[in-house]
Amino acid sequence: MGNAATPLVSVTIPLYNNERFIAETIESVLCQTMPDFELLIYDDHSSDRSLEIARSYTDNRIRIFTSDRNLGPEGNWNRAVSQVRGRYVKLLCADDILYPECLEKQVGIFADTCSAGVSLISCQRTIIDPEGKTLIRKVNFIDGGRKEPSDLVRKMVRMGTNIIGEPVCGLYPAALIGKTRGYNARIPYTVDLDFWMQLLRLGDLWMIDEPLCAFRISSESWSSRIGEMRHQQFLEFMQEVAGIPQFRVNDLDLFIGRFNSAVQSMTSLMGFRLFAGSPDEQSLAEMR
Repeated sequence: MGNAATPLVSVTIPLYNNERFIAETIESVLCQTMPDFELLIYDDHSSDRSLEIARSYTDNRIRIFTSDRNLGPEGNWNRAVSQVRGRYVKLLCADDILYPECLEKQVGIFADTCSAGVSLISCQRTIIDPEGKTLIRKVNFIDGGRKEPSDLVRKMVRMGTNIIGEPVCGLYPAALIGKTRGYNARIPYTVDLDFWMQLLRLGDLWMIDEPLCAFRISSESWSSRIGEMRHQQFLEFMQEVAGIPQFRVNDLDLFIGRFNSAVQSMTSLMGFRLFAGSPDEQSLAEMR
């Protein structure tokens, strides 16, 4: 167990204009069965009540940081992992949800001797709508257990979509942050996958075959704001991954992935429009 100065896990939330969901997100962290964590909230100069709501919580594990200007997603995500004190890190978007046993079960894998050489633990996730209603109970692209990076990445490229999971799904050792170049939003849609790729160059993935968190589809989410740009951005990401020899992505993988990415993008866009509504022009402008 850790203590107030050195908690076992740092859960860190980059926050920007999420007054509708931030309370539910914070409470999902505070309700964890594994209590040895700190909760860091980094407000990116929100213009709504997000910061006020975050400050209303008095739990001594919470630390709140503000900014006198808007840094954008890349800047705020990197700031959000710059002062972690925990042995492990979970970056949690401000509209997603942790189920009560999420930290306990993910930390439990790292505590097992068979996890030596694992650089990222992920889990299956539930997809929920803005009201918290379950749309898909379990997204399951890969089964549970230890995964070798090149096999995993080649499968991801062929499927043309994120099979590892969004930031809410992942837990990784804080010691590895300094061995990466951090979160990079040059390709906005794959900012999380780019970071996962950096971690998978340092070790294996362990997938927990159980939904331990929920990813919310809403017009406020970054994925929704990106919308129709998804397909082109995933193709660009695939080309970058193919340039990393360690992952052994070949031309056939890319050929199959281009087709599947188009299908996945169309399906995702239809889902966002159906369940979350189309993002407005102001939201898109904030992405640029």
